[in-house]
Amino acid sequence: MSHFALQELKNDDRDAAFAATRASTSSWPRGVFEDRQAFDRWVGTEGVVVHTIVQDAVIVGVAAAMDREGDREILLAVTPEAGDDAATEALRLLTTHEPERPLYACVAAEDEPSHAMLARIGFVEDRRHADDVVYVLPPTLE
Repeated sequence: MSHFALQELKNDDRDAAFAATRASTSSWPRGVFEDRQAFDRWVGTEGVVVHTIVQDAVIVGVAAAMDREGDREILLAVTPEAGDDAATEALRLLTTHEPERPLYACVAAEDEPSHAMLARIGFVEDRRHADDVVYVLPPTLE
């Protein structure tokens, strides 16, 4: 079984992180970048926290959280070579790194694998906006 971890994005990892976002087949609209400069601008935006998704010491994706219209929203971009477990494990890790609830995620309506993955973790559909579906991980009662 593979070992997954989230690590703080370092300058030396930006090439691999950008390549992973470009290779990702998921459709998280806020994880689409025209070029490396757009990616770098996004990484430097206030309120954006970016982690690399590491599978057995290899960067296979990006997991991030950002402020979006007063809410905390997450996104994932994982290379297809990483396998199905990578995105689910990265999402689990990211939700533990981001204690704020509710926590949101926006996914393209046609991205069925991402819908299923979010549901497995406990996200529920909150609303639809154009071609996107917004999910929420609600607060839990303790």
